[in-house]
Amino acid sequence: MCGIVGYIGSRSAADVLIQGLKHLEYRGYDSAGIALFIKNQIVIEKSEGRLGNIEKIFRDKRVPLYSSCGIGHTRWATHGKPTTKNAHPHKTGHVVLVHNGIIENYLEIKKELILKGHTPQSETDSELFGFLVLDEMELGASLVTAVRRSFSKLLGQCSVVVMSEREPEKIVGVRNGSPLVVVRDPEGGVVIASDAQPLLPFSREVIFLEHGDLVIATHEGMQVIELESGLEVERKPLSLEWSIEQMDKGGFPHYMLKEIYEQPGVITHTLNQILDRNQKNPFSLFPQPGVNLLNQAQELCLVACGTSWHAALLGKYWIERWSGIPVNVELASEFRYRDPVVRSGTLVIGVSQSGETADTLAVLREMRVRRVPTLGVSNVRGSSIAREADAVFFTSAGPEVGVAATKTFMAQILVMLVFAGYLGFKQKKKSNLEIAQLFNELVKIPHLLSQELEEGSEMLKQIRVTVQNLSHSKGFFFIGRGYSYPLALEGALKLKEIAYDYAEGYAAGELKHGPIAMIDQGMVVVVLAPRDSWRDKTVSNLEEVKARGAMIVGIGDSDDYDLKNLCDDWIPLPSENRSIDAGLLSFILAPVVQLFSYYRAVQKGTDVDKPRNLAKSVTVE
Repeated sequence: MCGIVGYIGSRSAADVLIQGLKHLEYRGYDSAGIALFIKNQIVIEKSEGRLGNIEKIFRDKRVPLYSSCGIGHTRWATHGKPTTKNAHPHKTGHVVLVHNGIIENYLEIKKELILKGHTPQSETDSELFGFLVLDEMELGASLVTAVRRSFSKLLGQCSVVVMSEREPEKIVGVRNGSPLVVVRDPEGGVVIASDAQPLLPFSREVIFLEHGDLVIATHEGMQVIELESGLEVERKPLSLEWSIEQMDKGGFPHYMLKEIYEQPGVITHTLNQILDRNQKNPFSLFPQPGVNLLNQAQELCLVACGTSWHAALLGKYWIERWSGIPVNVELASEFRYRDPVVRSGTLVIGVSQSGETADTLAVLREMRVRRVPTLGVSNVRGSSIAREADAVFFTSAGPEVGVAATKTFMAQILVMLVFAGYLGFKQKKKSNLEIAQLFNELVKIPHLLSQELEEGSEMLKQIRVTVQNLSHSKGFFFIGRGYSYPLALEGALKLKEIAYDYAEGYAAGELKHGPIAMIDQGMVVVVLAPRDSWRDKTVSNLEEVKARGAMIVGIGDSDDYDLKNLCDDWIPLPSENRSIDAGLLSFILAPVVQLFSYYRAVQKGTDVDKPRNLAKSVTVE
């Protein structure tokens, strides 16, 4: 969640750090800071709020910015409030560090340090690690040895990057769960970061450190050793397909809007990435270990969090319909703490856009201990899920900068549908003709989405009009049935994430079982009701809502006049959607609920791309 950048080389470290941290702003943060080696001393500036505050501090103080070595950080508060005092980097004596993750035994460590006479200045667990390193170096240990010994005293998943005034021109980084990525600067030196985006201006050949790796960065280059043994290891670079141009807004006012508009291409790229079109099965997957795991599965268990959980729910509908294989969908944060019964023949699939979601990874690790086969679905090559799962399918959404997931959700539900089609063909629950027809309709989706998103479309016009009409609403209920139910959950989540509205997603049939007590004037009910087998039941639920004075926003077929007449505001789906299977309508509905939330957030003036309190990659519990 926190953003880390470290640099040593021939360039201006301040420029590299600030630009690198800007590339990590999408992760979400509430304070920032940088530390620079200047004349063999480490100068630190930090502040609560945005990264621009740090730039202003350096300008106002006229601090000489030239330095060839430094570390920077954007903090998402866990231990301690989001204040300047708690911001990173932390300095303890001659040791300076930045940290991502949680030290679980920090209370025990803090008590021991206080007994030794140390006085922590912040409320964070991070600062304590600096005291551990300081004590080891005072006993004569080198920086690398001190870091290794100190890490052996920690419990929990975290990563740190450390410098010391006693060993200038050296940066030491450790990955112990939370990601660290490194790259050689072609002009000499090394860049370290908690994600790959800050490294793209230097090279696409990046090294994802593995769990338990320690990297030593100097002007001459880098060395990677094992944290426990101290032995040098070789880590091969991975070539990223992402480009720095993909990180640009491309003329859009927000990354989120740009990424919504990229969804037609995401579908095409992901299909090309995972499907072998030369086989008889139209959903035939390119050979890889994950295919064998799917072939052997008698039951699937999908584990995920947040938006990925909604994608998994939709996958359950599709996979069970088309293949007949039973599917359980579990919240990773709940599944890992109970005693789940996992039957023989079950394949556990962890779905995570970043591949670093702590709870999902914990489930995969536990399943590995139980010798239950695991599969990952992620958008990030080199992510932890690729190491923790027995096999992984990567989506091809490209870098997603907006904190609220949009195009990665589209890529995830596409993979779920591909699994359904592949297993359906194999299981013979449906005829080969039906599977082929599903595929033929799927490949029409990018074109339909492009039409849907064209400026001037009736759908876009009505979303904007509807949002304007609801400016004084006090809360929202999103309802849907069947395939629309997960989209109702996702629509409510998006509205909470970026517009900070009270919003709930419900299966339409559940509205009368309690939530209807909340329905009165001022509440808005957004109903997802395309013409499918659930449509009539959903419409009947609306009669109960209308009688209680709520505003009704309908999302349905353009010629569904009966539904339209029940609604106060109406968002029509493109008429072409009637030519595809009802199960595919989720691909059409997803941009509608995303854009609804986007324009609502713009109306309220919230920070669309960096919503408060949220992080792009939730690497802590």
